[in-house]
Amino acid sequence: MPNAGRVAAVAAVPSGDLKGTCRPWLVGGAILILAAASLALASYRFDYDGNLVDKPVLLFAVAFCAAGLAFFFCVPRLIRSGLDCDDGHAKVLLGIVFGAGLLARLVLFASVPVLEDDFYRYLWDGSVTAAGQSPYAVAPADVVAAQPSAAALPANAARVLDRVSYADLRTIYPPVAQAAFAAAYFIEPWSLTAWRAVILVLDMATFGLILLLLQQAGRSPLWVALYWWNPLVVTTLFNGAHMDVIVLPPLLLALLCAGRGWIVAAAGFLALAVGAKIWPILLLPLVLQPALRSPARLGAAQGLFAALIAVQFLPVIAAGFDHTSGFTAYSQGWQRNSALFPLLEQGFAQIIGAIGLPGEQAGAVTRAFLALICASVSIAVAVRPLGSPADLMARAAIVIAVLLLVAPAQYPWYAIWLAPFLPFQPLAAFLLLPATLPLYYTAFYFAPRQQIDIFNTIVVWFAWVPIWAMLLRDLLHRQPKAPTC
Repeated sequence: MPNAGRVAAVAAVPSGDLKGTCRPWLVGGAILILAAASLALASYRFDYDGNLVDKPVLLFAVAFCAAGLAFFFCVPRLIRSGLDCDDGHAKVLLGIVFGAGLLARLVLFASVPVLEDDFYRYLWDGSVTAAGQSPYAVAPADVVAAQPSAAALPANAARVLDRVSYADLRTIYPPVAQAAFAAAYFIEPWSLTAWRAVILVLDMATFGLILLLLQQAGRSPLWVALYWWNPLVVTTLFNGAHMDVIVLPPLLLALLCAGRGWIVAAAGFLALAVGAKIWPILLLPLVLQPALRSPARLGAAQGLFAALIAVQFLPVIAAGFDHTSGFTAYSQGWQRNSALFPLLEQGFAQIIGAIGLPGEQAGAVTRAFLALICASVSIAVAVRPLGSPADLMARAAIVIAVLLLVAPAQYPWYAIWLAPFLPFQPLAAFLLLPATLPLYYTAFYFAPRQQIDIFNTIVVWFAWVPIWAMLLRDLLHRQPKAPTC
């Protein structure tokens, strides 16, 4: 249909039809905003200084899981109901999606972080970086020990420093993340609101990039609701104030450029993503794959990537990797909320013991085994030539999903890494993550009651078995077909 005729047809749609189309979306958006407001009000029962035993931890976990279930059952159906809409209706629906998601985020600016304290490290690192010093050189605990300098800190700084977790470790967050932390400091020192403002800018950039990638892949923009209305994204970013959104804009820019054949630019943006979190390096073979037949482009892309990585991580390397390094501690011993890792570790311990080696090596062997799996998947998805931008996004989703599923640490906010790929790979198993991962927070109920074994041996399986079972079902019964736009 010519453009003029199409506009006329849209204008001729009866207003009642538009209202009927919008009504369920307005209801969904209202529920999201109401849930955010309820969390903001209830969050004041989770004051940092309160007794953990007195906090309504189970209520929070159950409510979070319920929000995830509502997302799982309702949002994909809403999207599919709108796929047949004309462009005019789709723009209105997209406006509802954006407006409701934005308002829910802004409401949570007024909330108290629930069972979270990672952001204190971000605020501290931001102050150090903003002062032109290296956060990789000195652990926060060293500042506390350096009297009287610690006593001379401003009240807000002293409060932040006192609440930094694992203060004996130097920071684990790479340089691009440090730049984001410093940006919050420049807006307002030691301010959670300023940090949330930085998160919001990055989150909105992610929203825009997903729309560009959906357009490039030939999919409806309404699929962006799987990211923008995802309760795991909204809650862990804007209540929990986690930093994982920093990696998303450069990562999505890398994939956007790769889908358009701009491989050198893609490699540059991917290097910046690695500068936010280390794991995007797994996508390097996929991003470079289109340049395999062009040695000049491949060399230029590899050179730019290597140069940017070297420049970014020089301060990290210069600070060293002793026992006070956050990078060392995380890579050697961090394990949280995983059902798979302890099982594999026990298996490797038996194998190692059977051949007469020290059982203490089981953890390192398990980590090496899982790293090999991730690296193998990273290479395997890049073997075949890419078919389309949609194919690129699907393969990237595979790499990130495998990483998330086998990682020794599987915090709920790590699912943010996969969330921008749900609009391209809306598998039921991944859509279920917001409904099961919040069970992680029940650990804060069991731990102060000296019952953490209940979480580690029982609850964690309730979080992950449904995901693995549904993923197996999807893989066994999913029929190959062209994606619905």
